[in-house]
Amino acid sequence: MTGCLLNIDLGELPDEDPRLYALAHVANIACGGHAGDDASMRHALAQCERHGTHVGAHPSFEDREGFGRRALDVAPEVLAEQVAAQCRRLARLASARGQRVAFAKPHGALYHAAQATPALARAVVAGLVRALGPSLTLIGPPQGALWDAAQEADLAYLREGFADRGTRPDGSLIPRGQPGAVLTEIARVRENAARLAGSGGLETLCVHGDTPGAVALATEVRAGLDALEIHEAPLGEGALRLTLPAGLDGGHAQEALRALPHVVDCVLTEDHVSVYFAPDARPEEPRLVLARLRLLPVVERPHPRVTLRVRYDGPDLAKVAEHGGLTVDEVARRHAAREYTVRCVGFLPGFAYLGEVDPRIACPRLASPRARVPALSVGIAGARTGVYPFTSPGGWNLVGTALDFTAFDSERGAVLRPGDRVRFEQVDE
Repeated sequence: MTGCLLNIDLGELPDEDPRLYALAHVANIACGGHAGDDASMRHALAQCERHGTHVGAHPSFEDREGFGRRALDVAPEVLAEQVAAQCRRLARLASARGQRVAFAKPHGALYHAAQATPALARAVVAGLVRALGPSLTLIGPPQGALWDAAQEADLAYLREGFADRGTRPDGSLIPRGQPGAVLTEIARVRENAARLAGSGGLETLCVHGDTPGAVALATEVRAGLDALEIHEAPLGEGALRLTLPAGLDGGHAQEALRALPHVVDCVLTEDHVSVYFAPDARPEEPRLVLARLRLLPVVERPHPRVTLRVRYDGPDLAKVAEHGGLTVDEVARRHAAREYTVRCVGFLPGFAYLGEVDPRIACPRLASPRARVPALSVGIAGARTGVYPFTSPGGWNLVGTALDFTAFDSERGAVLRPGDRVRFEQVDE
C-alpha cells in the first residue's frame, strides 16, 4: 500500500453498510470491549476478505454500556491483559479463516488516554504485541505517549487524522457532544480530508462507521486519497495527461471528463487520457473525477456488437503465419474466431485498437513503417488488431482488407467507441 490510507471503524453496528468495507484500506473491527461479538467479527472478517480490505483490531476500555467513550480507571497491567484478550478473540476468528490481523487502533476513550498517559500507552502496546505479535502496524495520533510507546517497542506506526471530526485551534479534537465535533456535510469533510492529507504529516485518515452518512463521506474521502495517486502531467498550457486508474472503463472516463466545464476535448489511450481546455479556464480536479468513477458500482451498459467482413489477403499474412508457426489459413481462422473489445480510438480518426488477439498470431509491428497503407487494411501489432480508416503511413502487419466498413463519420465521429465488441467474418470475395 502506498500514499495516505483510509481506515474505518467497523463491526460496531448491526445495520452496518457493507460498502464501507469496499471503501476502507483498513477496517478497524470492534472486538468485544465496546461493541462486537463472535458473529459480528466473523461478518466483518468475511467483508474484509470479499473486498480485499486489511484487518485491524479495535480494542477499547471494557465498557459496552458507554460504547468505550468513557475514561475508566484501570491499572496498566490489567489494561494490557484486557487489550490482549480482545485482540486474541479477533485473531482467533481471523486465523480460522486464513486471515491475519495486521493493524490495531485503540478505540474512543482508550485512544485519548493512551495518547496522554505513558503508562497506559505502554500497557496498550504490550497487550497488542502479546496478542498479535511484533509485526503489527499501530494506528494512532501523530504525537504523544502512544507514538512514543510504539517507537520504544519498534512497532510500525501510521499517524492518523480524522476526516469526519472537528478540531480546536491547537489541533485537538472537539469533544463529542459539543458543536462542530462530528462533521456530516460532504463539503466540509472533503475540505478537511484534503487539508489533512496535504499536510504531509499523516499516513492515514479515519472515517467512523457510525457517523451519519458514513458511506457518502467515506466515498468522498477515499476518492480524494485515490486522486493523489493518479499521475498528472501538463501538456503545454492547455492540456493535462492523466494516468487511468486500473480497472476504470476508459469510455466512462472520457465521457465524465468531457462533461466538465471548460473541457474542450479528451483523447483516450489504453493507459492515459489527455484533457484539453482553454489555457485561462483549467477544469477543476479531473483526477478527482477519475477517482470517484472508480468507486462507483460498475454499471454494465450495452455496447454495440459489430461484425466486419474481411478478406484475408494482406501482404504480411505469410510473415505472421511464420512467426507463429502456423499456416496462413490458420492465422485467418484464429483472427476471425475471437470477439474483440475496443480498447481506445486514436492515431487516426476512427482507428480502433482491438484486443486481445490470439497469442499465436500476436506479432511485433514492423521495424520500418510503410509510407502508405491502403484504407481498410486489417493489421496486427503485438496483441492488438485494427482497421486503418484512411490511407496513411503505418507499421502494423497487414493481414487482410475490411469490406463495406466506414470507420469515421463526419457528423458522428468514430463509429467504434471504447467498450464496443467487434468480430471479423472471413469472406472469399
